[in-house]
Amino acid sequence: MVGRNVVCHVAAAALVVATMTVSAAVAQEHHRHARHARMGHGVSTLAVLGNEAVQKELALKPEQADKVKDLLSEVHAEWRQQMQAARESARGDENSSGENRSSRSGEMRSKFAEISKNVNEKFRAKVAEILDGTQQTRLREIAIQVAGTHAFQDADVARELGLTSQQQEQLAAVRHEFAEKFGELRNEGHQNGEAGRQNGEGFAKMRELRQDELAKSISVLTPEQQTKFATMKGKPFDLAGLHQAHHRHHGRGNRATSA
Repeated sequence: MVGRNVVCHVAAAALVVATMTVSAAVAQEHHRHARHARMGHGVSTLAVLGNEAVQKELALKPEQADKVKDLLSEVHAEWRQQMQAARESARGDENSSGENRSSRSGEMRSKFAEISKNVNEKFRAKVAEILDGTQQTRLREIAIQVAGTHAFQDADVARELGLTSQQQEQLAAVRHEFAEKFGELRNEGHQNGEAGRQNGEGFAKMRELRQDELAKSISVLTPEQQTKFATMKGKPFDLAGLHQAHHRHHGRGNRATSA
């Protein structure tokens, strides 16, 4: 049962790539398992490409938007296929292994990271076929902003910044430090109940923590690397719009479920 629960959590996290599609149910699943989806998967342009605010920023033409919708349907299907294979593999391991939950959870996070990389690589060329050079550049800038501190775990970002092994260890320490703080905040939210979530207090604290984590991570970089990273992010994009979009989907999903 433990192994199956871990696999289900990671499988649900995989749906982050399709959160910006027309399915409110998918968006709801992403919200429920957002903390798993943020575990070290670097920068994903596919995760934000379907969002209306992002498409507006990219000035997509109607025919491009149609192609993006079709592309994300392909991406979603690919995720389901690869995660189904991961589920079946994990079930087999569960029957033949006595590994503890922590070990199995770590394995599934690694597997999800591998699938995330594979899917993004597989569809990168198709994204390039739909978007022009300027749009691709801006999409990556937004994806880096959305990734936050997890952008530093992206192989391309790390290479472009020239991160040393010592810096990567320091960045990992920052992530670990704030992972504990995020955990404490989630526990506090559970204790406060639904009222605390509805008044936005928990979201504000979470946003503040993410800003603190990013600031501390950036302090690990040299001045030259900080300038380079600022250039890679481009002009600021209103990330609140992305959060509000999936919270609206989440709310609709909850109402539909209760009905």
